[in-house]
Amino acid sequence: MFEMVPGCVAEAFAALDEANRHARAAEVAAVVAVAKAAELYEVDQEAVFEGMERVIFPGHAGTPGVGEFLAAEIAGILGISTGSALHRIADVLDVRFRFPRLWEAFLGGELRWWQVVDVTNRAAVLGVKAVEWLDRQLAWAMKVWSWQRILKHIDRWIVEADPAVAAERAEAERRRRDVEVSGITDGHCTIWGIVDAADGVAFDHALTAVARTLSAEEGDLRQRRAAAVGVLARRVSGQDALPAATVVMHVNATDPALGLVEPKDEAGGIAGSSPVASGAAVVERWGALLTARIPEFLAGSRVTVRPVVDPWAISPETPHHPSVSLRTAVEALMPHDVFPYGATPSRSCDLDHTIPYADDGGLGQTRWGNLGPLSRFTHRVKTHGGWHLTQPEPGIFHWSSPAGYQYLVTAQGTIRIASPPPRPRDPEPPPDLWEPPPPEAERSLETEAWATAAWVLAT
Repeated sequence: MFEMVPGCVAEAFAALDEANRHARAAEVAAVVAVAKAAELYEVDQEAVFEGMERVIFPGHAGTPGVGEFLAAEIAGILGISTGSALHRIADVLDVRFRFPRLWEAFLGGELRWWQVVDVTNRAAVLGVKAVEWLDRQLAWAMKVWSWQRILKHIDRWIVEADPAVAAERAEAERRRRDVEVSGITDGHCTIWGIVDAADGVAFDHALTAVARTLSAEEGDLRQRRAAAVGVLARRVSGQDALPAATVVMHVNATDPALGLVEPKDEAGGIAGSSPVASGAAVVERWGALLTARIPEFLAGSRVTVRPVVDPWAISPETPHHPSVSLRTAVEALMPHDVFPYGATPSRSCDLDHTIPYADDGGLGQTRWGNLGPLSRFTHRVKTHGGWHLTQPEPGIFHWSSPAGYQYLVTAQGTIRIASPPPRPRDPEPPPDLWEPPPPEAERSLETEAWATAAWVLAT
C-alpha cells in the first residue's frame, strides 16, 4: 500500500487519499461478506425441540429471515457482542432488500456505510411501498448533497413517504415519553428525555429562573442551569429529599482511601505523611466514582455491607443452583457474560455449569471452576448452537465455534487464539484451445463490488 512514511505534505495527502480508498474497499468487502453469510447460512428447519436455533427476522418489512445463531459466529469474528452483531446483520438486510438503489450506490463506493445505515434506520417504521419512494429520493440526494443538507430533509421525506405512519409515530412518541439519567462519568450524569413540547418549554424556563437565583460562585448561566436541576429535584412537593432508592456499589476493601487498612510505604512499613491515593468504586448501572468521594455520595444513606468471599474458601456444592455466597463471588470475579466479547452484566446472567450438571454426577459439581455467567441467548448458543466450552483453569474459558474459530475469555476480556485455515479453492482446468470461450455470465452487484474491493485492497 505505502512504500514509506510520507516525507512531505504532498506525500501525506496522497497517503491519506490512498488510505481512504482502501478503507472504503474494506468496508464494502465486510458488508458483502455479512450479506453472503446471511444468505448462505442454513438452519435445520426440522428440529423442533426447545432451545434449538430458530429463524428470526432482525430486519424490517421486506427482509428475509436468518438463523439466530449466525450472530454468535459474526460477533466472535468482529470482536463485538452478539447483540451488536445482530444489529449489524439487520442493517445489512435492511439496506440490501429495502433500499436497492442505496445498496447499489454503496457497493459502487459512492456512499459510506454509516451514512446509509443512519438514514435507513430513521426509516425503519416505513412499509415496503413508502420505502421504495424514499429510496428514490435518497439515492439521488446522497450522491450530490452534503451529509448536513440531507439531515435537514430526511425527516420531512419520511413524513411525506407515509403521512399516516407519521401520525402513528407522533402517538407512539407520546406513549414513549420518558426521562433517563445516565451513568456516572467523571462525577457527573447526563440527563436525556422525551417530554411533551409544553412541558419541555416550561422546564427550560424553570431552569433559567432558578439559575438566576443561584450564586455566581456556581459558575456561569449554563453551569447554574445544571445546578438548578438538583434544586428542583430536592424541593419537589416541598421536600428536601426524595424517596430512597437502592444502589449497589462495589468497593475494594484494601483501597487506602477508605481507611480500613493502614497503607504501607515502599519499604513495607506504615506510611507516614505521604498522600493517600484514591481508587475507584463502581456503582452498578451508574458508573465509576472516586473512592474518596464515597462519604459524600452516601451521606444520609443507609448502607449494607456484603463482603465478597474468596470462592476458593467456599466448599463445592451439590445442588444445581449455587448458594448466594458462591454466586456473589463468581459474579464479582467474572463481571460479564463469559461468551466471547460478552457485554451482559453477570448479575443478569445464568450461572452455567461448564461441565453440564448431571443428577447422578456426584458431589461438588457446583463450584468455582465449573461455573460461568452466560446470558440466556449465549447459554442457548452453547447448548444448541454447536459451540464447545471448556474451563481449563478457574476463570479461563476456552471456546470453539462451529466455524473453527477459538477464543480465550477471562475477566479481563477476550482474545482470539485460532482461526480456521483458509479453504483451498479448486483450480480451474485449462481451457480447451479448440473450443471458443463461453460467453461471460452476467455478474451480480455483490460479485462486482467484491471484485473491485479485492483489487483495491491488493494494490
